[in-house]
Amino acid sequence: MKSRSLRSRLLLAGGLGMVLVSALATWWLGAMFERSARTALDQQLGNDLIAVLALVEVDAQGGVQVRDELRDERYRRVFSGAYWQLLDATGQPLAQSRSLWDETLPAPAALRTGPALPFDTSGPLQQPLRALAQQVTLPRADTPLRVVVAADRSQLDAQVTAFRQRTALALLVLIALWFAVLVTQVHYGLRPLAELGRIAEQVRNGEDVRFPQQGLVREVAPLAAELNALLDHHGRMVQRARRSAGDLAHALKTPLSVLSNEAAGAGTDWRQTLRSETARMQASIDRYLAAGMAADHQQRTPVAPVLGALCGLMQRVHGERSVVFACDADAAGVFAGAREDLEEMLGNLLDNAGKWAAQRVEVTVIQVGSGLRIEVNDDGSGLPEADLERVLGRGVRLDQRAPGSGLGLAIVADIAESYGGSLVLRNGAPGLQAMLTLPAG
Repeated sequence: MKSRSLRSRLLLAGGLGMVLVSALATWWLGAMFERSARTALDQQLGNDLIAVLALVEVDAQGGVQVRDELRDERYRRVFSGAYWQLLDATGQPLAQSRSLWDETLPAPAALRTGPALPFDTSGPLQQPLRALAQQVTLPRADTPLRVVVAADRSQLDAQVTAFRQRTALALLVLIALWFAVLVTQVHYGLRPLAELGRIAEQVRNGEDVRFPQQGLVREVAPLAAELNALLDHHGRMVQRARRSAGDLAHALKTPLSVLSNEAAGAGTDWRQTLRSETARMQASIDRYLAAGMAADHQQRTPVAPVLGALCGLMQRVHGERSVVFACDADAAGVFAGAREDLEEMLGNLLDNAGKWAAQRVEVTVIQVGSGLRIEVNDDGSGLPEADLERVLGRGVRLDQRAPGSGLGLAIVADIAESYGGSLVLRNGAPGLQAMLTLPAG
């Protein structure tokens, strides 16, 4: 199923929202208008009810008489839609408007003395009526009287219907205008993302470009920064893979030369040479393939177990020279990366320090903000200041007498850089100090 674009999602959500709000507004405005119109009609009926009561007289014997008709022409014209009626407490008509002719108006059965009660009913010609009924007790009257006034509400219903229709039509026009504004707003709001998409296409086509952060809206600028960081990380990984491939090729040259010479010679112990050189080649392949793998930022590796195991190993490797490895056994740091990468970095640093130490190698782990700083100090002779940065180059060996390819420190720097860290060398007092900075988990 094809997914919707962000533009269509925004337009769909905005359009549905406008339709729902407009429908609710149409209903609410219609209900308010109808209530207002009914209230006005009830007020008019209340005035007419008072006028009818003003015509009622009670004689000395307690009888009820209506001395005159309402002067309103609506109550004089037969079946005009305006009616009034006077009833006794049992509901028997005592007097009524001429407009009723010989018909009667219903009154609520549960009517009690008190405020007037509005209700809906039907008239003599089955037209809808709005009525108002009230039970009153006049002075000197023997029994309560009931007064009912009513008016045709057909016109009111027609006005309410017309108002609802006009309101719905007006809101439809507003919806169209609002939707046009929404389309413009969405198009304008998504322009920064369209610009990011254009630059992403350039990156995919191999162009060396970066996402601009100047001129972008505040909500999109962090995304551009993260994309630039991702591109930089990808570039570092590609460079690291290329370097590892070159290092591997360099490391395989010597074993291949030995095998080639062995094949061309007349030696009889070629099996031992083949086993040793193939083992050497396999170790080189494993090492540089591991070094060329992308940094895994999702893993978390406690430093103490890795450091303890490597220090014990290096103690045995350099035991002939009585070099002591003093490691921070209580290191509480956690490296935000793969265990293999941490082992590769610390293994190279410890091995390098063990080669040049006089008697002792010390390792400390320090938590610095959101990162880790691992310091490896030896008590050797150190390095000239001019060589502190040059020794981090690939294949640089300042002392050709020591075994190795000159790649160890360069590999450590590459792996640290792939995690956003660094490797810095400086002379201590005495010896060399390697400061490895890594992200903490």
